[in-house]
Parts: sequence; structure tokens; C-alpha cells
Amino acid sequence: MYSNQDLIELVDILRAEETETEWLEFKSNHVSNQDIGEYISALSNGAALKGRPFGYLIFGVDDKTHEVIGTTFDYRKQKQGNEDLENWLKRLTDPKIGFMIYEIQYSALKRLVMFEIPAAFNQPTRFAGREYVRIGSYRQDLIKHPDTEKQLWYALNRVSYEQSTSSLQNLHFKTLTLIASSRGIDFSEEKFATLRMLDTNGKFNNLALLLSDENPLIVKFAVYKNDKMDFAVKKEFTGSWIAMLDQVLEYVNLYNDTSARVIGNSATRTEVQSYPDPSLREIVVNAFAHFDASFPSDIKIEFYPDRVEIASPGALYRTTMKEVLSGRQSFRNPNLVYVLNKFNYIENYATGLKKTLAAYAPYDKKPKYESTDHFFVVTLPNVNYDVHVPDTVPVNVSDTVLDKLDADSEAIIQAMRKEPNVTRQRLAQIIGKTTKTVGRKIAELKEKGYIERVGSDKSGSWKVLR
Repeated sequence: MYSNQDLIELVDILRAEETETEWLEFKSNHVSNQDIGEYISALSNGAALKGRPFGYLIFGVDDKTHEVIGTTFDYRKQKQGNEDLENWLKRLTDPKIGFMIYEIQYSALKRLVMFEIPAAFNQPTRFAGREYVRIGSYRQDLIKHPDTEKQLWYALNRVSYEQSTSSLQNLHFKTLTLIASSRGIDFSEEKFATLRMLDTNGKFNNLALLLSDENPLIVKFAVYKNDKMDFAVKKEFTGSWIAMLDQVLEYVNLYNDTSARVIGNSATRTEVQSYPDPSLREIVVNAFAHFDASFPSDIKIEFYPDRVEIASPGALYRTTMKEVLSGRQSFRNPNLVYVLNKFNYIENYATGLKKTLAAYAPYDKKPKYESTDHFFVVTLPNVNYDVHVPDTVPVNVSDTVLDKLDADSEAIIQAMRKEPNVTRQRLAQIIGKTTKTVGRKIAELKEKGYIERVGSDKSGSWKVLR
């Protein structure tokens, strides 16, 4: 769920658009209820035309200058006859696209109202039986613009990888259900269509395959001791795309060490992450969201002493590097992006690279972005590499451990360093294994003198000895 600050940041990104687009409309203040319904149709269809997961209707922003002026519009008090406005709009919108309405306190005196409208899926979105679209700055009947209607149907019927019928139909979603439950997200068979996991014939598509327990794709993870490609850790992640993303985020966090440094002219030492937050998370989520599954390769995450490289199959999609860095982006997998948003992995669209650049702003070392014919590669420099660290500063990763332990054992060690009270259940989630496997690994680590338990099993903590 968006926080108010998340919503402010999203509005600012949308305000940065040079003009209102097919999927974006600003209004100074309230318009008629009928107009709102027609805008929902037009912006939903416009988002589909442009490969965006959502369209937006925002009240309280000047449509010419994009200045925030605030609005008195209160959708909760609006009625259509005896019916609440929101219910009336949803009843007359077909198909039921599940738009959201947000109130935003932009400043102490300026309040905004934003409609977040999912892109049309499989067929144009109608309101009160009619289909609308934005042509230039105007809302029009789609039927009056046959060329645009043709383009829209082409976009809706263009069968992308995620929309194609899955070759496997006997799919299971145990992992996805557990993750949804842990986050308070309603997920059941009734949600298959809502999450766009079905094709036009009601069969599972490749998005469903990605999210299922049977997902065949893998993500490769490696840690190298040097640039000669000597492995310290080598691991492959499998399973539901959502679970893989969780596990990868856990792993990259384990290798984001901190060192005490003096920053700028300050005389005080500060704990500095090798990869400043939220850079690692943003780039990993981007790789999972925008990869090209039709290309026969895997997402690769590789840690070197001085950097991490994250390579995602697929070049930039219908955009340029300049547009991406400015927060404008087309989406190769809009339905996957939609799901990742619903599961709270993505807050603001097309902001990952901008947030990464902002995170590195205080440092001399900067991220590098490269788009080839088949890959998009992000290189994040280790800001602590080759920087003198006083002898009194503890080193988080033990070379001895890296040399002698397998990937799961090393991950357990790292987790215990960061969180001495970590439970076996949590360790099982991190390494993607059973608690029984965790127990066996812990016993081996104790026997070899790497760890010890301080206090009782119930209330004690882990101490890393080497």
C-alpha cells in the first residue's frame, strides 16, 4: 500500500511529464461524475495503447503548468442519485478493472485526489456501454477514431510472452498463496483473472506459469573472491517468481556489508553500506520486473570485490536510456509489473534507476548502465572498496568462511552476523530450504567451531566465532 510520501513522489514523477498523455490527465478541480467515468475508460485504454500498467486522473494539479494547486473535490461525499460515486463508477465500468482512489496531503494546505486506473486487458474498457480514448488533449469516443481503435485492438491482442498460453496447465500456487497470506493479500482462484493470469480462453498464461510453483526459469547468483572468477559462492534460485525475488533480496542484503568511514569533512566515523540503500533492492526488483522471458538466458547477479553486476535478459523496451533515467519508461511486462505492485514490491513506476542514482549522490563512485542488443546490465560500485578502514572496524565477511563453507552455510553465517536472534524458520526462508536442513547446517557449523549458541534455545542468540 502506498504511503502518503510514496503518493507525493508518484505525483511529482507524473507532473514531470512534458504534456498530458493518453494515460494521464490533470484537473484543477471537480468535473461531472459522467466525465470521471469517461476519463476512466479513456485513460485505461490509453495506458494499454502505450504499454503502461496504469493510467492516472489527478485532481488538484493545473493541466497546463502542472503546478500543484490543491482541490476541494471529496469523492466520498459525491452521489449519483442515491448511490455513492465510487460504487456507481465501478458498476458502470466494464470490464471491472478495479481502479483505486487515493487522497494525498501534498502539503499543509494542498490536498489532491488521484485515480489509479489499470490498463485495459483483453478488450477496451467501457463506461456506461461506450468506449473512450484521449486524442491530443481531448476525450473522444473510440468508435470515431478507427485508426486508434485498430491500434488499441492490436495492442490488446498482441500476444506477449506473459499473455501467451502456458504450455503447462497443471499449475499450483502454494508458495504464492503463503506469501500473499503473510502480507494480508487476498489470493485465491477467484483472483486468477484479476491478477491477469488467464488468457482469453480462461487458460493459464505464462504470467501464471511464472508465479506458480512449477516456474521453469532460474536466477543465477555468484560471489567471486577476485576478478579471476574464482567462486566464493555459487547458487541458483528456483520456484515461484515472487518467492525467488524474496530469496534473492535476502541474499543480496547478506552481501551488502557496512564499514565505518569518515565522510566529507566530518570528524565522525559513519557506518556506510557497500551499496547504499535502496540501490541493490531497486535494481534487483527492476531486473525481475522488466526481463525478457522470451530470450533464452537467465537473470545473473554477480558480486565482485569492487562491484556487483546485475544483468537482465532483454534490451531497453520501446524507450531510451535518457527517458528511463528521467523516470519515463514503457513496460515489456505490464501485467507482471501490475502483480509486483499488488504484492508491494513496486511503489512508484520507473523510479528504480533514479532512486539508485540518488543513493549514490554523496559518493564519488557512480552506477553504470548498459543496454546491449540482448541484455540490460547495471553495475553498482562498492563505495567501500579500496577505502582505508581502521583496524578497529570489524569486517563482516570472513575470508575463511567464504573459502570453506558452501553457499547455504555461508548465508546462515551472514544472517547470524546481521541478526544474532534470527530463528531457524527465518533462516529456512533465507536459504530456501527446510528447517530440517537448517538444523543440520547449524550442527555442522557448531562442530567446526564457526558458531555457538549463547543462552537458551528459546531466548538466546547466535555468536559467530570465525
